Amino acid sequence: MFPSLPHPLVRRSANGRKTLYLGWHAVGIVGWPVTEAQALLDELFAFATQQKYLYTHKWRQGDMIIWDNRCTMHSATSFERYRYKRDCRRTTNNEYGPERSAIEGAGPPPAARRPADE
Repeated sequence: MFPSLPHPLVRRSANGRKTLYLGWHAVGIVGWPVTEAQALLDELFAFATQQKYLYTHKWRQGDMIIWDNRCTMHSATSFERYRYKRDCRRTTNNEYGPERSAIEGAGPPPAARRPADE
């Protein structure tokens, strides 16, 4: 349903700190053999999901959580998405100009690009 688009593994947050950009979308690394890319992604996921980096919220009625989607991996539960109801609303604060969808800004898929385009 979603097109495969390249994304950087490291991004800078609004305050300039480097952050890992990981999630379900990370399925490979451009230019890397599949097994090596998966090994590095597995290592990065293991690092990023260490207990010392996890936050688990104990929900109470009326609670609201806000996070920076550019540098936070998030899940409502341990992937029990059909057991619990979520009400997710997105707002975007972009200090760098007009918003564009990822698909709009991606250009043609890598296979369609000519070497001169890269």
